[in-house]
Amino acid sequence: MADDEDDIVWIRDEEPTSPTTPATVIEATPTLMDAFERKSQGPPEVTISAPEEKTVENLSTPSETDQKEVTNVSNPPEIVEKPVENENVAPITLKARNSEDGADNSISFDISECERNFNKAIREANDILEDFDKKSQQVVENTKIVAKELAELAAEAPKVFQKTIDDRSQVPIVSELPSGGLPKNVESVLIGDGVLEEITGTLLLPDGKILVTDERAGILLFDLEGNVLAKINPPEFRKLWSPIYHKEHILVLADAKNGENHWVRHVIKLTFQLEYVAKIECPSWLAEHTILRERLSIAHNDHLYLCVCGEIFSGIYELTPIGQWTELEYKLSEAYVDMLAFATIGPITQLLVVEGRRNYVLLVSVRDSRIVDKKRMAICERPGALARDEAGRLFVANRFSASIQLVDTMRWVSEKNVAITDALVRHFTAAWGLLAISLKNVVRLQRYSFRSLR
Repeated sequence: MADDEDDIVWIRDEEPTSPTTPATVIEATPTLMDAFERKSQGPPEVTISAPEEKTVENLSTPSETDQKEVTNVSNPPEIVEKPVENENVAPITLKARNSEDGADNSISFDISECERNFNKAIREANDILEDFDKKSQQVVENTKIVAKELAELAAEAPKVFQKTIDDRSQVPIVSELPSGGLPKNVESVLIGDGVLEEITGTLLLPDGKILVTDERAGILLFDLEGNVLAKINPPEFRKLWSPIYHKEHILVLADAKNGENHWVRHVIKLTFQLEYVAKIECPSWLAEHTILRERLSIAHNDHLYLCVCGEIFSGIYELTPIGQWTELEYKLSEAYVDMLAFATIGPITQLLVVEGRRNYVLLVSVRDSRIVDKKRMAICERPGALARDEAGRLFVANRFSASIQLVDTMRWVSEKNVAITDALVRHFTAAWGLLAISLKNVVRLQRYSFRSLR
């Protein structure tokens, strides 16, 4: 019987599955693809292992609206802008749905507004270019007018020849005294032998006379042959130094007594006949110091300049035409051995000052009674006294070569020897083709020329 029971097959009727029984749904792995590809391929395959309350509509093909809402996160839709011909075009709105939270992230812009801004920018750029073109044309026209006016002024202005040492054609011709110079066969003469004792300055006058100041003998006038024409040594003046002439008068430094019967330094004005005209007092505080060397010079604007060299200091002073002294410079431990008012350019007056210890020449620019610029120049090895003739040629006494040299004022270098002298020349003058060089107790007159420039 046991065997029979084993062969019995029990058959039971299958009971319907309850709707609440959980069903296992096996879905195909979703594949992200373009919406247009999904439309052609159809919906993904879905396998249902248990009946589920779904309608046939849930399994139908997704609608076109749903396909547009599907966005590929890794590959966002590509935006292609097309030119808009009509400005009344509705703005374009791009929408992207977040697959996780279902949020609606939309980007909206108006192509017509961008086009209007672009056209406005182009119009503004064109206006700027047109304005720039007009101004450029105006500048060109103004430049032509200015160039024409400058050409007319240059044609009317007198020609200025600048001299150079190497080009003889640019050197002014050496003129002679109206009354005649030295004889043709004479190159130099000595004057004042036995009359002069301590020479402090020489001066060549336009009438052919030589004026010499002597600290002991006073003021003397010589002719070209060495004859004494006039001599004065007034007791009210002493220590006569540095004669210069300006506008038919002679200016000399001298000591004169003041109201308290003290000797005070003055600038004395004389005529060509050595007649006294007037005097003006020098800076009073200079009387308290020992002065070793003094030099007067006058510029074309009638400003008088005084250079003093003391034991421990050197100074430059200016006297205006209204009679006011101004201290331009005061230097300790420097020795200004000579000074010359070289040129006046507009409001600027250029002074050449020789520094005897460091052997250089200062080019000092003065404006409104103050120094505005200063340059150091090495004109020669050891510069000494300076002189300038009526044509503007500049000469320097070179203590190193014991000679008087012509200076090229374009390069500020002395190259050509004009005369051979002693090693120490305190003062000399040049005018009308003659050099008046003060030696120990005589004055040598020497003719200068530029035959060596050929």
